[in-house]
Amino acid sequence: MNFFRSEEHLRSWEGYEEKKKGGIIALDSLMQLFSGPLFKDRNKPGYVSRTSEYVADFIGELDNLTEAGDYWKLSPIEKLVFRTVLKLGLM
Repeated sequence: MNFFRSEEHLRSWEGYEEKKKGGIIALDSLMQLFSGPLFKDRNKPGYVSRTSEYVADFIGELDNLTEAGDYWKLSPIEKLVFRTVLKLGLM
């Protein structure tokens, strides 16, 4: 993982590849994404039994990332599969 002060700085980096631009995300968006209960509540009692709820919250946070590239977004098919897995109680 590399951190850059701006997208312009990133694009001038010698290792930059245009095909990977979908993975660009702002640090504050990463902090928002990984500060949810899926990551924050791991030491609380009942964490395992509430994992599906936490994952659903995480999926919702992915949709809220406005500045994130395509890498961070789920496709409609992936969302459908996830909803089906939750309804069937497989997760």
